[in-house]
Amino acid sequence: MPLAESNPLNAPDTHKLIQRFEWNARHVIEDPTALYFRLSRELIGDGKLLVLASHVPAHQPAPNLFFSAVHYLLMRDVNPAHPLREFFPDLAAQLNTRDDPYPVFREFCLAHAAEIRKLLETRRVQVNEIARCACFLPAFHLVSQDVGGKPFALIEVGSSAGLNLQWDQYAYDYRDVILYGARGSDIVLQCELRGAKRPPLTMQLPRVAFRFGIDLHPNNVLDADAMLWLRALVWPEHVERAQRLEKAIQLARQRPPLLIRGDALEVAARALDSIASDVPVLLFHSFVLNQFSRHAREQYHTMLVEKSAGRQLYDLAMEPKEWPTPLVLTRYENGTASEETLAFCDHLGRWMEWLR
Repeated sequence: MPLAESNPLNAPDTHKLIQRFEWNARHVIEDPTALYFRLSRELIGDGKLLVLASHVPAHQPAPNLFFSAVHYLLMRDVNPAHPLREFFPDLAAQLNTRDDPYPVFREFCLAHAAEIRKLLETRRVQVNEIARCACFLPAFHLVSQDVGGKPFALIEVGSSAGLNLQWDQYAYDYRDVILYGARGSDIVLQCELRGAKRPPLTMQLPRVAFRFGIDLHPNNVLDADAMLWLRALVWPEHVERAQRLEKAIQLARQRPPLLIRGDALEVAARALDSIASDVPVLLFHSFVLNQFSRHAREQYHTMLVEKSAGRQLYDLAMEPKEWPTPLVLTRYENGTASEETLAFCDHLGRWMEWLR
């Protein structure tokens, strides 16, 4: 006998949603003791919460957005005395390690369903993970070598608050005694180098002619609520990540990055038309094109091919088309494109295996 159509677990979209939560738990969170992992295992069988989670827009990572919405509401103190806070390591006065968090989580979600739904429909996963800069840095050096040390224009696609644009104001610790980058910075990004090969790192940083970011929904570092949302995107166990993010925000507030609101294809195309042809251009992005449709990704690539006539143009991608995440450099020149996988990286920049 066919199951009732009213059962949300039967819908094809719900099946995909369940798969996303399962995959995210196994491959992204990985740690079975982590709060979001434990909640995911229960949520995939909960019809009411799956219906609520189904309000996540297409091309947005559902688990990230759903859990971040709950985290944000707790951080905003919509219900300061709610016991769910005691299961979040970054919020708890005394962490509750005895009880099952799911019943309390479920009750909170249902009590605040309208607020969660609004957040799911209006907010975006725009994780401004600055530790990924530790994976970008060797590729920036490689591009600098490729262009003979000339200053290049740097454009971040999907820049969120633009914290990765200030990559040359961070220090880098690859666990080989030497610090790279801005060695006097109090923001030190640690990245373990795996494998036998070593990336091309030098003490002198690549030179940048100018830089800016593009985002449909840029986050202003001077906007306290926007920064609270960025903080909510950090997993509750990752206290050091949250502290690092806060330091990067404070640094950016001293000199806010240039961010252009708009469609990435349109803004990037106009920018490439306006930049002198003798200035090399590097576009870079991380976990952004996975939120594009397939057609939009194809359009992006086609646009870069077309704009490469008579100039040195590069695209550096850290996108989850595989797992672990490949770091891919594409060189565009006179209507041709050549792609090279430089490394495999942890999605949070904690380690990198250089391949070149």
